[in-house]
Amino acid sequence: MKKLQLYLSIFLLIAAGIVIYNYQTHTTLPASSFPVQPTPWQPLRLHIPSLQIDTPVLNVGTTINGQMDAPTSQAVNSPYWSSVFWYAPGTVPGQGGNAVIAGHVDRVGGDPAIFWSLHTMKPRDLVIVQTQGKGALKFVVDRVVKYPANAPGKAMLNAVFGPTSGHHLNLITCSGVWTGQGYDERLVVFTTLINS
Repeated sequence: MKKLQLYLSIFLLIAAGIVIYNYQTHTTLPASSFPVQPTPWQPLRLHIPSLQIDTPVLNVGTTINGQMDAPTSQAVNSPYWSSVFWYAPGTVPGQGGNAVIAGHVDRVGGDPAIFWSLHTMKPRDLVIVQTQGKGALKFVVDRVVKYPANAPGKAMLNAVFGPTSGHHLNLITCSGVWTGQGYDERLVVFTTLINS
């Protein structure tokens, strides 16, 4: 009986510590971290049936060094780990060009985040973007590609963010090996619009 009480006490202390930590470091979800003019094409939710993903889309811009922003938090339960980020200065999903949506592969502490299983996507898998006023846009996966993170190169940046006459949505996350400063690869799922 004393062992049970000891284990219960330890469990409650750990649980209380986690709750206090999350409360102190909790980041509230902004309505939008990059202001955009309201448009019927505005992406609101991302749905990937094969991965059981149905999540809100946040607008982001660029960091001070010109890279696509991907907000983070020290809170384990932050909405940043379970949301995705649309690169708002770029193409809007459904329009001509390469629209880009990113998501974290893991959260602080290494637990899975929203794009943990993105690497399992296969050609012809479905990706759906719910928009402000244009309904659901359906995309199909064309290919899944890994790029080095430290030297992405002009060809990679152009393939993911560059201009194109097609209507594409590119999903991006971290991949590869953790180096202590980040992952050594970027995983990109290239998709093409099949309805408008």
